[in-house]
Amino acid sequence: MSSQRKALPLSSPKGFIFFPLAWVSAASLTVSVLSGIFLSFHYYYYQPLESVLKIITFVPAGKYLRSLHYFSSQIALTTLFLHLIDSLYKRFYLLKGKLSWFFLIFSFFLLLFVTFTGYLLRADETGELAGNIAENLTLNLPIIGNLLNKIFFALSEAGLIRVYHWHIFLSFFLVTGIFLFHIKIRALFTWNRIGYFLILLPIPLFWEFPLRPYQGISARGPWFFIGAQEMLKVFPPQLVFLWLILIFFIFLGYSFFPKKYKLLDFGLVIYLIIYMGFSLAFFVIG
Repeated sequence: MSSQRKALPLSSPKGFIFFPLAWVSAASLTVSVLSGIFLSFHYYYYQPLESVLKIITFVPAGKYLRSLHYFSSQIALTTLFLHLIDSLYKRFYLLKGKLSWFFLIFSFFLLLFVTFTGYLLRADETGELAGNIAENLTLNLPIIGNLLNKIFFALSEAGLIRVYHWHIFLSFFLVTGIFLFHIKIRALFTWNRIGYFLILLPIPLFWEFPLRPYQGISARGPWFFIGAQEMLKVFPPQLVFLWLILIFFIFLGYSFFPKKYKLLDFGLVIYLIIYMGFSLAFFVIG
């Protein structure tokens, strides 16, 4: 008998997480894109912080839509990651082709980058710190660093224009790719799944997404970037960059080396423990 764990059928409800993560993530991403379209009419990348302040102060329902855009994108990112972990537990990579599994992994990292650029576009303390770290991290990479910075950031040269265009283009690219290759759009917009959309609407009424002004408090970037921020205090940027992209290849390894899933599981758990440890160090050590 093979030592390789057999994949559960795609129709099986059993798994690590008993929740329709893929549907919640798709619904949240859709709400994020739709609310972002409205916000884009009032946002100017050459006046980023002023634009955000005008949106929450003068635009009708602007404060609500901005918070809705934020929370829906955070939920989309979190549930997509959990969906990826759940797919690993169910061994769906044994049933999916390598290209399909690659797209699932790539979509998570693409959404991670889109969410990260959203923080930069705030242009407050969190956004500025995240931008400085990202730009310095790429510029310190040998050979390709300067090119990567010019393509994706170039904040010190061109401001937020590249980040703004990447944020919009990749958002539409991601949601289009998901509906073309992963989830049928007609299957999402059905009466039995309307609750995945409606559950997002009251969240901004109870939780506000405030800007972080410059008040001399402990500065930090996005919550999912805190670990990298702390690692940069200890390790050189080149090593931190390699560490950040390592998880992509761990996920990809499940498809190419399915018999090594126990070793990959161990590596993934150690990776997440180390990264979360550095993230917690920010709040404990400062």
